[in-house]
Amino acid sequence: MSEVLEKLVNRQPAKQAEPYNLSESDLALFAREFLRALNRQAFGTMAKREQDVLIFHLLARNTQLAGLKNYEWANLLKISESRVRALRADAAMRFPTRTHKEALLQIATEFQNAGKSCLDFVKVHGRVRMLLDDPALHRELEFAIREMGGIPDSSFNRNILEVPATTFIAVFIRAFPEHGKQFETAFKKMADKDKEFVELVDKTKSFGERFEAAWLAHKGKREALIEVTKAIVDSLVHFAPA
Repeated sequence: MSEVLEKLVNRQPAKQAEPYNLSESDLALFAREFLRALNRQAFGTMAKREQDVLIFHLLARNTQLAGLKNYEWANLLKISESRVRALRADAAMRFPTRTHKEALLQIATEFQNAGKSCLDFVKVHGRVRMLLDDPALHRELEFAIREMGGIPDSSFNRNILEVPATTFIAVFIRAFPEHGKQFETAFKKMADKDKEFVELVDKTKSFGERFEAAWLAHKGKREALIEVTKAIVDSLVHFAPA
């Protein structure tokens, strides 16, 4: 970590500019926040691991570095991607910056970025497969799935999460009941006939049964899933987190 800090504070001109040079104001803010955190404890008592997590957290808050992928962090810090994931997970626990609902909204938003994120629909199995770069998002989604009685599947790869498409959508319905009307409007677009939709909104049926019926009736399943997640994102993008 010390080598990285030295690299970032090196302001000597070069033929090719460093991609992540921090400004003087960025460095001053980093120093203030770092010293303030150290000052909360007796001098020399903060363990090296805690210092690493703190440094990573402060770097990740910088606007130049906030959007880096694990691969890019690993290259910058000269550490393995698995260690980057561990630092990100620990930093998210010690210095939370997102609520559970905000995390779910980010996941839904990433699903919309086809080709730019590692979230996709596997048509053969009718499941959503996700490789979430941020372990904090992975943890929040796993929790949401378990809370509704689902079983997230990571058997193939611990970093890859796979769930039925109906479960993926149900997570958002359960987490944001106040947006139910907007969601049902999106479901209606999935039904081929009004008669079918009447059955879908039958309040005696669970949400899972209603969505399952709409899902089976829709031939373009990938398009339907994108349509519904877009409606979810559009409904939630302006929401005030609880």
